[in-house]
Amino acid sequence: MIDSRRRQLLQFAAATATLAALPGLSLAAQPGLRAATPLGLPQVILARALADARLDELVGGSELRAWRDPDQLRAWIAGSEVQLTATPTNVAANLYNRGVPVVLMNVNVWGTLGLLALEGPLAGLADLAGKRVGVPWRGDMPDLVLRYLLAREGLEVGRDLTIVYQGSPFETVQLFLAQRLDAAVLPEPMRTATRRQAGSLGIKPRELDLQQEWARLTGGSAALPQAGVICRRELLEAHPDWIAAMQGAVGEAVAWVNAHPEAAATLGAEHAPLPAPVFEGAIARTRLEMRTAQEARPALESFFSALAELSSGFIGGGLPDDAFYLADT
Repeated sequence: MIDSRRRQLLQFAAATATLAALPGLSLAAQPGLRAATPLGLPQVILARALADARLDELVGGSELRAWRDPDQLRAWIAGSEVQLTATPTNVAANLYNRGVPVVLMNVNVWGTLGLLALEGPLAGLADLAGKRVGVPWRGDMPDLVLRYLLAREGLEVGRDLTIVYQGSPFETVQLFLAQRLDAAVLPEPMRTATRRQAGSLGIKPRELDLQQEWARLTGGSAALPQAGVICRRELLEAHPDWIAAMQGAVGEAVAWVNAHPEAAATLGAEHAPLPAPVFEGAIARTRLEMRTAQEARPALESFFSALAELSSGFIGGGLPDDAFYLADT
């Protein structure tokens, strides 16, 4: 029997092939804007942006749906079920390199990954030696960032520590709180939610920011271009005014979240099964900064090149070419 994850991958491949054969398949001619987002701060940013009255009047209304994992997003965007989505940057590059006509509009999340440990010191990744570490989404960004940094630290998976993979951050959290893992890599807001849950159980986990570890071990910035917004190319071609307005609305939304974390946390709680204090804690631990695709390109190419050393499939092959990046106007 084919498991559900394998089935989703097959559906994605079939959708991509269909698009290549039928390039006219499109939602661009239909009224309204259909957008998607993962759980977390990208959801808050897009929800705020889509609430902009000027944008809403221009596009004639919008719909925002949440995707549960990268495979579901790949199927939605490849099959034209949504026109625009917040997404991890590697998923955007992977879609583009596999022939799905998407354009990167911006990068707005620059640091959301952290590591929690049950006991012992956690001054750096070297302290993971001998531990069982839970990681969601094998082969996706949390996994590759951790493994890249472990190699920089001189630690070998399987020899110095053990990585245990889960299909979602929710599974990772459950195992960590059950103390079946020594440590866990989690994105925000799951990292904040887990720390709060652990406290209610009398557990006081240590915490390590992986962006700071990246800066320490690579000599680069403590800012990783992790997530942004993409649109389907036919939407850009049919409605360039929509895309320009959306780009502006996202920029304003990011500034609003940074300036008003309490209100942003309330908005997050309205769209997700997490309380406002979790979102407020996540905002405090995440670097949010709006950069256009062109502005973010140097950082993206450096980030992609580093992680593609571990897996070229991370971005679906080589670095995306010029057409992947929305031109600044």
